[in-house]
Amino acid sequence: MLRVRRRGATRSTPLALFAALSLTWILTPLSAGAASIAQTQAEIAALSATLSQQEKTSEITSNQYDADKANLVSINANIVNLQGDETAKRAAIVVTSKALVTAIVRAFVLGAADAQILSLFNQKVTRSDARQVYEDQVIGNLNQLKNTYTREKKSLQNTIAAVATQRAHAQHATYEMKILLAQNIQRQNSTQATLASVTAELKSEIINYEIQAGVAAARAKNIAGEEQAIAAASAVGGQNAANLVIEAIQASIAKITIAEVAGTAQGALAVAYAKKEIGVPYVWGGETPGVGFDCSGLVQWAWARAGIAIPRTTQTQWPAMLHVTLTQLQPGDLLFYKNLDGDNQVDHVVMYVGSGPWGIDTTIAAAHTGTTVALAPLFTAGLIGAARP
Repeated sequence: MLRVRRRGATRSTPLALFAALSLTWILTPLSAGAASIAQTQAEIAALSATLSQQEKTSEITSNQYDADKANLVSINANIVNLQGDETAKRAAIVVTSKALVTAIVRAFVLGAADAQILSLFNQKVTRSDARQVYEDQVIGNLNQLKNTYTREKKSLQNTIAAVATQRAHAQHATYEMKILLAQNIQRQNSTQATLASVTAELKSEIINYEIQAGVAAARAKNIAGEEQAIAAASAVGGQNAANLVIEAIQASIAKITIAEVAGTAQGALAVAYAKKEIGVPYVWGGETPGVGFDCSGLVQWAWARAGIAIPRTTQTQWPAMLHVTLTQLQPGDLLFYKNLDGDNQVDHVVMYVGSGPWGIDTTIAAAHTGTTVALAPLFTAGLIGAARP
């Protein structure tokens, strides 16, 4: 059985919105609405292309940002190694400095008392030989130590400078890429928000367009056109959108095509008996007054009370009766509907009342599970015709 919804409404088709928007067959040149929809579709296409490009840019930027972060990690590890070298070189400088101080002191002492150094050499060598030995051994050592100190200090300064430069470059590159990525994401989110807004606008335009198309089809007695408008609205807006089209059709076509005419006494009697059962619950297969009816059980019972026997089910009732046009409807006539449950069968029937809360559009029926026998407005979605017992 049908779920609780307006009888005759087409079920929502599980299509994605953009698939629904591509259904160009719904955009016949019926009004200026088609041009507006086409313009909005073009705007959505442009926004979608922009968003796609922004997503690619963000992906590229994100990959570069990740690479820069990895490079910074590598540089930081190198910095740790350089800092170890720096510590070692500082220790070497300390050692060299101590050795230099010792050598300077020794040179000063030896230089102040040349006689004391003579005992270091063979007494047979000349004084000039001793001086040469002193200059080579002591003064030469001093110069070597000074050069070593200068070289190590310069190497240390270069290492420190290299560390600072590497860190600064890596941090700057990573920061710049992070800012760029944030900007890309912000632009992407802005485009996404605009796309969502325009898409919602297009949904509204399509639904309004299909309301107009459905009404126009109903006025032209084009049942296929009505169903097409309902299905198209449902594809973009679900059951609520389909109901809007159905209600618009009900509010327009019945008033135009159905003329109030005098009914037969038996038809009026059948209507009177059906009205006595208002409030009785819907029961599938039901045909018992005061207990429960289904749609075909109600009309069979009411017409039986009026003195005319008709078949039991909608599938057998429809071919067994005299078919009449909507402009010839009389109270008690039956309206038949097909394929409301997707089974491609004649699966629903209501009785035409002719006057009531919806004026000449009033019907009575046992609609579906969860409802009771009640008066309702006439609807045309799925309507295949009218018949008279």
